[in-house]
Amino acid sequence: MRAIIARKLGAPEDLAIEDVPSLVPGKGEVRIDVHAAAINFPDLLVIAGRYQVRPPLPFSPGKECAGVVAALGADVAALRVGDRVMVQVEYGAFAEELVAPATHCYPIPDAMGFDEAAAVGIAYQTAHFALVDRAAVKASESVLVTAATGSVGIGAMQLAKAFGCTVIAGLTSPAKADLARENGADHVIDLSGHDLRERVRADIRQITGGGVDVVIEMVGGETFDGALRALNWRGRQVVVGFTGGEIPTVKANYLLLKNIAVTGVNWSDYRDRDPAWVQRVQDEIFALYLAGKIRVPVQARFALADFVPGFDVIRNRQVRGKVILEPRRR
Repeated sequence: MRAIIARKLGAPEDLAIEDVPSLVPGKGEVRIDVHAAAINFPDLLVIAGRYQVRPPLPFSPGKECAGVVAALGADVAALRVGDRVMVQVEYGAFAEELVAPATHCYPIPDAMGFDEAAAVGIAYQTAHFALVDRAAVKASESVLVTAATGSVGIGAMQLAKAFGCTVIAGLTSPAKADLARENGADHVIDLSGHDLRERVRADIRQITGGGVDVVIEMVGGETFDGALRALNWRGRQVVVGFTGGEIPTVKANYLLLKNIAVTGVNWSDYRDRDPAWVQRVQDEIFALYLAGKIRVPVQARFALADFVPGFDVIRNRQVRGKVILEPRRR
């Protein structure tokens, strides 16, 4: 079978497509014939050796995909050969075949295509855990989503809107305001430029007349500081990432004085510690999709051989939806 292989750490140009032996599932595992795999920003970090999990070389990158169960290992009872599933793993999805634990596989609705299924996993699960478990969001609350037009941002805006919230999109590229509004944003604020520590709070006050109840924060630096200052009394700020590169610090006395909370979300911990919980969350996400309350925007599809242009969409910040590789497309 064909797979994208990293034999050294570096850039997408350092990867190559190779013919490698077909995979055999072990105990509790299944082999998937991969029909669609999603490219995510963390994949760039993985192949550069800058992600928290560093696979041993050589490896195939790729954290999520969708396809058909082709073979079962021992002690797999919940799945059958021929089942259509989505899968999340640490690496290995950018290939024609993937072996994964059966507990990391989620049967997908008949009405959902493989491309959408590959796109609705990590981003929407992360957004759900951030909003529901970490922020305990309630209907009628206001939610600010920074880096709002990235994958998790789009998922967070759509889910917050489905939960009955007022959604404010924070954008470092104001030209993407239309994309934010298409995915649930009621209001848009500009996170480009300077003085964000003051400007974010001022913009939120102008929109809400006060502060914001929940922040899903993915930029860091001054954006983090400005969002923190914009929180209402008993507001909650959830740290998802640092796309701006600068990891902020928090003065604990500020949390005390405003009765606010800052917490974080790490998606892979949920998957590894409580896969049944992740399954319940994914079932809810599928139900929202089938009810028409969320949609999964797929921006572009590339054959496996065209993986570099696919990565370019991510690293050149041209994202307007999910970027999909189709390993079985020639």
